[in-house]
Amino acid sequence: MTRTLSEFYQRFNQLRGRRVFIIPTRFGFVYAAFLFLILLGSINYSNSMGHVLCFLLASLGQIAMLHTYRNLAKIELNNAYAEPVFFGQTITFILLFDNHSKFDCYQIEVSSKQHEIRSWNPFKKLTGFKLHRMISLLKKQQNDHYALSLPAQKRGKLALGRIRIASLFPLGLFHTWSYFNTEYTALVYPKPEGDLPLPLTAEYGQQFKQHQQKGVDDFSGFNSYRVGDPIHAIAWKAMARDDILRTKQFTSQQGGLVMLSWQDLNHIADIEIRLSQLCSWVLQADSAGMNYGLTLPSTTLHYGHGEVHRHRCLTALALYEQ
Repeated sequence: MTRTLSEFYQRFNQLRGRRVFIIPTRFGFVYAAFLFLILLGSINYSNSMGHVLCFLLASLGQIAMLHTYRNLAKIELNNAYAEPVFFGQTITFILLFDNHSKFDCYQIEVSSKQHEIRSWNPFKKLTGFKLHRMISLLKKQQNDHYALSLPAQKRGKLALGRIRIASLFPLGLFHTWSYFNTEYTALVYPKPEGDLPLPLTAEYGQQFKQHQQKGVDDFSGFNSYRVGDPIHAIAWKAMARDDILRTKQFTSQQGGLVMLSWQDLNHIADIEIRLSQLCSWVLQADSAGMNYGLTLPSTTLHYGHGEVHRHRCLTALALYEQ
């Protein structure tokens, strides 16, 4: 019996859909008062045309209320994602809205609130939303991406928070809104700053020398053609200028090994400054083409290089908790 009632309630919720709130605006209350005055005058003077005008405007208000509600009723937030950023930058969430309605939706305000306001006053929960943008048109039975920008003011995971969509369409007589309680987050790396030079591991000495070797990364010049050089390396454009056969030479950066250790910064008391210095070291080692690792009190990442390894190191710094 309980299971049957639960299934019936779930079906009822699916049919009912998401809650959409609607109340008259200030202009809507003025409009209603104006209609009331017209009705009083029509009754007092037995003016049939006044009655017709009053009921016509009243029906217009009811139709406007229906269209205002319908403008938001079938909109869903399907997904949201954002690329990691560094502390102090602006993080951009890409929101995917889907309009299941058979009608186009117009003039939709999108706002967000990252922190829930806890108070005995229920009206405070309606405030605290920051308007980000206005969606002028969301076409029927289609989805579209919209960008929502938030400041990255804290290291770690930044929650998108509660999203509110609202509208006054079409006549501004009614204000309708609805909420999406999201769990989407974005990653905020520490701010890369610090003046300390890269530390070098003792097993590889106190000196670090970068050298160039043949590779395929960066163009470094021309060499005279020699028998056996690959055809694809021939500089055909340069040959067209002076009829001299040359081959293109490429180089790639090769570095040593370096372990970026939390213990190397014991003289820095502030944790955030220490994380910022480690973040700066990670970026320096990555740009220098070095194989580097990261040691924190809670985790150790072994030597590696490349975009994936850089992201793993920066993520470990972003999510560090003492």
